[in-house]
Amino acid sequence: MLNGKSVEAFLSNHEHREIGGGQSGARVWEVDGRYVLKHVRKDMLSEPEVFLLYQKEALFYRFIQEEGHGEVLPCLPEVLEIGISDQELLVLMKKYQLPSREALDDDLLRKIMGALAQVHTREIPAFLKREKGEPGYLTAEQTATCVEGWRSVLAEHPGAFDPEVLEQTAGRINEIIGWHHEEPQALCHGDFHWDNLLMRENGEIVVCDWQGVNAGGASGDLSFLISRLGADGTEIASESLVEIYVRERTFLTGEALSKENLLKHMRAANIITTFQFWHHYLHGSSCERVRGIYEKMK
Repeated sequence: MLNGKSVEAFLSNHEHREIGGGQSGARVWEVDGRYVLKHVRKDMLSEPEVFLLYQKEALFYRFIQEEGHGEVLPCLPEVLEIGISDQELLVLMKKYQLPSREALDDDLLRKIMGALAQVHTREIPAFLKREKGEPGYLTAEQTATCVEGWRSVLAEHPGAFDPEVLEQTAGRINEIIGWHHEEPQALCHGDFHWDNLLMRENGEIVVCDWQGVNAGGASGDLSFLISRLGADGTEIASESLVEIYVRERTFLTGEALSKENLLKHMRAANIITTFQFWHHYLHGSSCERVRGIYEKMK
């Protein structure tokens, strides 16, 4: 790896600065002002199972390189070296600039959606393919736990929320899960948000941090981008973003993607996630904060 040198020996021969650690223990350096080196040692991770996620990322980069698919997925960073073993991983890639949130306009959104359309229309690598299996239906006990969790959140704001929204969602949650499960599978980034977007000198978008790459529904990446931007104070209407995305998909493939169906899957994903998980994080939150999440179940 790194022409036979250890990471420490390699860094000692280059100007470098650590630019932050990755999830649960990965180390990341800027090298010579031109490259980024990510190094992961299994024995240094606080959660060893996270190593499998980094391994998946490295395998994905290697697959693209070895199969010569870089030209059909231009939103990937240029990777100069990949090292994979059972205990250690490293990826050396070109450094890119960060896009500016202040510059987020229709043209930049078009470029971001164009990059996502590249990902979603790329063939799923064999090592990521999986049987679709059965929908992840909730048991009666799991549903009751979610309901009680939400009731405890709503009890902190007496009279502020219609409890019928929660009851109706609980009654239909498995129907929604079953319908959403039928969304066609695509290659998905799995962690598609602003902090994982970079930019080439010519303004093209580069997507980094592929630990979550998977075979899933396109609505997941879209929903996650919108929710993360909203949490950071940047509100984007789902309809507007999906319209741009559908245009970019059509430009790439000529397919007539249904905007309405995609929006329905995004709403279904929001309902499922909101019902199952958000009650864990909202205790002590303001009424407005809870309302912004709770009303997604409508």
